[in-house]
Order: sequence, then structure tokens, then C-alpha cells
Amino acid sequence: MKKFIFILLAITAVTFNSTAQDRFRVGLKAGLSTSQVEGDTYGGFHKAGAAGGIFVNAKFKEKWSAQMEIIFIQKGSKFVGDPENGDGRYYYMGLNYIEVPVLFQYHQKKFTFEIGPAFGYLISSQEFNQDGEIYMPVPFHSTEFSGDIGVSFQLFKNLSLNWRYSNSLLPIRSFRSGQSRWYNPGQRNNVLAFTLFYQFGGNEKSE
Repeated sequence: MKKFIFILLAITAVTFNSTAQDRFRVGLKAGLSTSQVEGDTYGGFHKAGAAGGIFVNAKFKEKWSAQMEIIFIQKGSKFVGDPENGDGRYYYMGLNYIEVPVLFQYHQKKFTFEIGPAFGYLISSQEFNQDGEIYMPVPFHSTEFSGDIGVSFQLFKNLSLNWRYSNSLLPIRSFRSGQSRWYNPGQRNNVLAFTLFYQFGGNEKSE
């Protein structure tokens, strides 16, 4: 955790110095995440959470740029049964990550298309069911490696709306049963995030 804080401060300092150069931009992002976990037997993006942090964008060609972010994002899973019809089941998995996405972006008029990997560090986790907190013998991995794909739409000069889908490329933990297959070794995060990006400094006119 201390390493992530140090990296955050270092990149922030370097970024603000770099904004004097036309090719670099720094900004803030904030919004909502919705998530599910493959392999927990509960489907649907029912777990809502927060997502936000800072980003650095570097333009290296007319329509191409690279963006690195340091964000806090909440992932996990949630299921609520139907008590009125006799289904009293309840499940909640809350996972809090510090995440560093590294994205390659293509700009076309007001749209920006992006794809790239993300590296996450798990800072806390919780699990509950209808009987209370679950203390599982199968621990979560402290790190996560995922793939991101998304698209942004420029609303105003320095403000954009972003949609992003993220999927764990490696499992976040083994299955409770202990079973594993080479093509499906464990549980994985699936996340849909909707965020607003605010970019400081001038913004070139979209083409």
C-alpha cells in the first residue's frame, strides 16, 4: 500500500510538471462501477460501487494517445433473493482495489476508443450471506491482472463521459470447491464502469 501511495505522489508531481508540454495532459475521473464475479453462481451486474482517481494522457500521433491512470475502484458481487416467494438467500462480496490501467487510445471526432491492461492491488475484501459474514478458507489474491476496453464521448471542451468494460485475465481466487480447469482456473471480476473525465489545460479541437 505504501508503494502505491508513493507512486501516486510521484506521478502526480511529474504530471503537473509535464503539463507545460503540449503533448501531456493530466486530469481527474469519478463515477460508478457495476460488477459481478464469474464463478460465484450469481449472475448480473448488481454490485454497485465507486470509481475514481487521476490520469495522465500523452499524445504521440495525430489521432493516437496513451493514458495511464491510478484509481480506486470497488468490485464484487451482490445477490438478493425473493423473500416474498420463499427465497431468503442473500450474498454480498465487496472488493476494494487500487488499480493502474494503461490504455492505448484512438481519437475520432468526439469519440475516443481505448484498450489495454490494468494492474490491481486488493486493499480490502468482505463477504456476507443471509447468516452473516463469511470466513472462507479460500483467500483472494492480493493482485489482479485484467483487460480493459472502452469508449469516451466528449461532452464539453475538457469534460468527457467514459464507458469501460473490464475482465480479469487471471483469477482473483480459486473456486470454493477447489476444482480447476486450464481454461477456467478460478473466479474472475467482470466490471462495467461509467465515469466522467475532466482534463486540465487546453484541449485540442476534435477533428
